[in-house]
Amino acid sequence: MFSTKEFIEASRSFVCVRLESYESPEHQELVRTFLNGRFENTAFCLLAPDGETRLTRSSRSPSMVLGATGRGPRGEKGSNEDVVREMEKVATQFKANGKREEMVLQDFHSFRQALNVASGDQRLLLFLAAEGNDLEVAKETVQPLFANEEVIGRFHFDQRDPETDAEWGKQIEGSSNASGYFLIQSDQFGQKGTVVAALPITADAAGIKAVLLKENEAFAAREERKVYSEHVSTGRREGIFFENGMPYGEDRDGDGEIDHRGGKGGKGGKGKGPRP
Repeated sequence: MFSTKEFIEASRSFVCVRLESYESPEHQELVRTFLNGRFENTAFCLLAPDGETRLTRSSRSPSMVLGATGRGPRGEKGSNEDVVREMEKVATQFKANGKREEMVLQDFHSFRQALNVASGDQRLLLFLAAEGNDLEVAKETVQPLFANEEVIGRFHFDQRDPETDAEWGKQIEGSSNASGYFLIQSDQFGQKGTVVAALPITADAAGIKAVLLKENEAFAAREERKVYSEHVSTGRREGIFFENGMPYGEDRDGDGEIDHRGGKGGKGGKGKGPRP
């Protein structure tokens, strides 16, 4: 659903927040507020511009919240149209006050997480390594660029954190840990990556955009769409493991503990072992 053109276009009328619940205890607690104290790997709700008032009930997915009556619990094929229609209806009730080019830039908890998410979403990652005044100027350069129609939603962006990303270059081929913009392709499981293009910190928006579009076209031509079941099976066979900041698994019975041995109804055992 999330990757369909219709859903993406409808989402442009919203501020879309993707909680990093396996890196942040605060984010995980926020998920629980939407699921009556439970913690599961997805939650969905539409909020008013104040960020607090709920405009819909909350549940596991858009189709469960906005889909037509009678749709199955996992949002069967065909419910996407109902979800988009409801999103558009909600969006007409509010008028945007800010400018699109002033939207907040992405900022992951760490470079290693950004690399991993970029692999999962199959996008190139633009990583900004800078500090002081150079960092502020660079952010002003790319902020409107990432709201551009040709760029928005096609890349991930992250900036170096001096505390968590001190050794980011060790995960990358083609990096000298210098300052600048680094366009990176993650490996199959987001453990390492390769710099496909690098630009100086003085690069302008037009130059950065030209490189992004050129490299993304080449990336799309060589990158095969992942089949989730096959991807997971391969990762398990190869012993791939990504260590997040929070324990794996869900708390479906809402007792505050991750259900490693199965939660309510015996369905909570998704935290048993390594997951790519």
